[in-house]
Amino acid sequence: MTEAPDHREAPALSTALVVSASLLGDTLLYTVLPVSAASLGISRPMVGVILSLNRWVRLVTNPLAARLYERSPAGGLIVAAIVLSAVSTAMYALPAALAVFLLGRLLWGFCYSLLRLGSFLAALEDAASHAGRRIGNTRAVWGVGYFAGAVYAPFAIESFGWTGMCVIAAALTLVAGIGPAYLAASWRRHIRVPEEGHVPASVWEPRLLALFVTATVQLGLYAGILVAAGGFRVDELFHDGAPIFAFVVPATFVAAAFALTQRIAQVLWTPIAGRWSDRSANAAFVISTAAALVSVALLGLLRLDPILFVVVGGCAFVNGLTTTIAVELVVSRRSRDHDRPRILAALHTWQDAGAAGGALLGGVLAAIGAAPALLVGAALLGLTLPLWWAAMRP
Repeated sequence: MTEAPDHREAPALSTALVVSASLLGDTLLYTVLPVSAASLGISRPMVGVILSLNRWVRLVTNPLAARLYERSPAGGLIVAAIVLSAVSTAMYALPAALAVFLLGRLLWGFCYSLLRLGSFLAALEDAASHAGRRIGNTRAVWGVGYFAGAVYAPFAIESFGWTGMCVIAAALTLVAGIGPAYLAASWRRHIRVPEEGHVPASVWEPRLLALFVTATVQLGLYAGILVAAGGFRVDELFHDGAPIFAFVVPATFVAAAFALTQRIAQVLWTPIAGRWSDRSANAAFVISTAAALVSVALLGLLRLDPILFVVVGGCAFVNGLTTTIAVELVVSRRSRDHDRPRILAALHTWQDAGAAGGALLGGVLAAIGAAPALLVGAALLGLTLPLWWAAMRP
């Protein structure tokens, strides 16, 4: 790809808004599928497969997305991805047609590979010393979509049923996403020509590899085990309803509140986490990892009341977002414009491998009990500290 003669600022906000709109369908699955699986005739292990399948396919589609951004107009890829995202959400509407459901998850995986990488590339173009802030702000915009999905899902499934919930979500995705996608449609990436003799960064460089493995474990917990096993833990503790003050609320609402803490943090906390990482990525990572480890262990060890369960879960999610941004920041600092699609795609592939394995492991372990799955996740999280220190040594 050659350098564009007229450099326009990358559409960081528009691409982030497109990602936000695309996330509605995926988020509603994570919010209500674990607690609705029995009524839909879907087994717990199959829930793990459904929640992880879109991540497994991204092990293939992430490198493909990097090649597409190196060779094709970035804006056109964003437009195509949001249209296909709406189609994928509509394919969840009939869970009895399991093949169509699974195909929709595969299609969504490809769309998210394109949208996530495009949003990162737009945010990091010319970011320089404030890359952490740009990553945090971008994730905050994405968080609006996560938040909307977590709020929408429990009310929509109670009001419209599973099929109505999915069809309406597909329409909302297209309506909300096509406008910002149109604004980003003319975007062409601005690439600085590498200096003569520059050696491209290797995705197998040991310190970079340590960061990738750290990211794998992080996403295995925060986007896999904690989400899937946390939903099943809600079902175990509050299957017949959760007593809150003088009321008894359905387990779906507790599960939604649990997921909602992550979504609120993605909107309100990520900009702070990005600025903290800009100042000291090491402190942000180590402190937040320790706090998250304790929180996840408590969810598995104690029979918490519904309000405390949601609060402790929120603590785990908040600190998990901080550590994720710290890793993404350090990886971005070790790439250049011409390397960035390939390096970020590699990071995303490792993240998705962890998230896919975590969701599957959470579903399988939950067949034994949700508490063991959470404790396994806490133990794995402890392994990220020595990996981080290995990656950060001079």
